[in-house]
Amino acid sequence: MMLNINRAILFLLLFYFSRQAIAIAIAEEFTFKQAIAPRTLVFPKDHASHSGFQTEWWYVTGNVQDSSGHEFGYQFTIFRRAIDPRNATERGRTSAWAVSDLFVGHLAISDIASKQFISKEEAKRGVLSLAGATDSESVITNPSPPLSVWLGNWKMLRTENGWTLKAEYGEIGLDLILVETLKPIAHGRPGEEGLSHKGPRPGQASYYYSVPQLSTSGTLSLNGITYRISKGHSWMDHEFGSNQLSPDQAGWDWFSIQFNDGRALMLYILRNKDGSIEPRSSGTWIDKNGKSIFLPLDEIKIKGGRTWTSPFSNGRYTLEWHIELPKLGIALDIAAAQDDQEVKAAKMTQISYYEGAIHVNGQAGGEAVSGDGYLEITGAPGQKGASGRGLGGMF
Repeated sequence: MMLNINRAILFLLLFYFSRQAIAIAIAEEFTFKQAIAPRTLVFPKDHASHSGFQTEWWYVTGNVQDSSGHEFGYQFTIFRRAIDPRNATERGRTSAWAVSDLFVGHLAISDIASKQFISKEEAKRGVLSLAGATDSESVITNPSPPLSVWLGNWKMLRTENGWTLKAEYGEIGLDLILVETLKPIAHGRPGEEGLSHKGPRPGQASYYYSVPQLSTSGTLSLNGITYRISKGHSWMDHEFGSNQLSPDQAGWDWFSIQFNDGRALMLYILRNKDGSIEPRSSGTWIDKNGKSIFLPLDEIKIKGGRTWTSPFSNGRYTLEWHIELPKLGIALDIAAAQDDQEVKAAKMTQISYYEGAIHVNGQAGGEAVSGDGYLEITGAPGQKGASGRGLGGMF
């Protein structure tokens, strides 16, 4: 999900990278591509970066266990933020440091057993191989070198049937192998799959798909201990656009749910500042064979329960939910696996938001269902400073 740009925060980001970038942003008006018309997503091409769009991210979350049953949740995200749709040559700039894209990453691990949560942030210019992503226009069926997204030593590398993730920062790290067990699912209304509307005006949308079931193995590192992951699954979101939510929207509640029988569910509820819900809030139900059903807001019933207030940001996050999808005969109870799973990216982007593992139980078609997933909350009531879905939440 993407929010309109908070200019003060963007300028802080640009200042972090270079004063010259600020001067460019102030001096010129740029035209970025817009998510307006339906777009047929083609893979692996659309796993890559989409130059010309202002904001893009690759977002992976997962629930995993080691052989002893020790549970973890994790987040690995790389954001691309363009400050100019043109490359340096088109702008008449010859410096190797001439920047068009900034890259920011968020890495977090939830240790469910100990109720510990650690998040890290990283940022680099998209030049001199410091950070970057394979461009979609260069991707063929079997690209060589493989399609990749990277930020320093944080790397997301495309394999024949999935991805590898590698990242390390301070006391946390991961080295994971992700294998697709369901194909990518394009979100959006029937006939517009892939175009995800966020507001009433043209361009208030993004191109958005998920890979909802990725079998996961490898290792997680936490406080000097390496845990070998023997069981688990991940969810990948990829989204790109340029002009998304309107100024009267405060934030959203987003759910990715993976059921133990292979089915999956994505929901996002966009909250307006006046307390109402944006009518274009929606979701996608995905069966175990990868067939998807679009869920408009009027087919979703959602009610929040217990809340937790962050001592860091003062944000009040709803951590227990009841969701019903009456036409599908589905009723779910959702609870965060632990309270504090707030990403505190305060050094570079001044962002706080909730990104945490959840447990799910309920009924589907008269049968008991269970699973897990991830809950994301931005623009929480009472929250100090900026908030959003990582870097993308500011834009």
